[in-house]
Amino acid sequence: MADGNQIPARTLRVEATTSLEDAIRRLETGAGEGLSVDLGSGRVARADSPRGDEGLLQRLRGHKMLLALASGGADLSRLKGMPRELLVAPAVREILDAAARKA
Repeated sequence: MADGNQIPARTLRVEATTSLEDAIRRLETGAGEGLSVDLGSGRVARADSPRGDEGLLQRLRGHKMLLALASGGADLSRLKGMPRELLVAPAVREILDAAARKA
């Protein structure tokens, strides 16, 4: 630098990441301790939320499903479409109407 001060170098922590399939398999067997999962594009998922391993497993299953949908490889034959008319229970309608009046 111009004033002669040096910038301190930081050490980069290299962590071993696990593939999506392997991570799901390990979490399902209860062996997910300290797991870092490579989601692609430089994104890494860890069990550092309050839900821990259970939350990470749910996130990874969802990520896997989204990847399958995006690639066109998902089997959507079991899913049923929404009914034409949305049926709302009277008690729920009352709550929604009250919320709309308050807003």
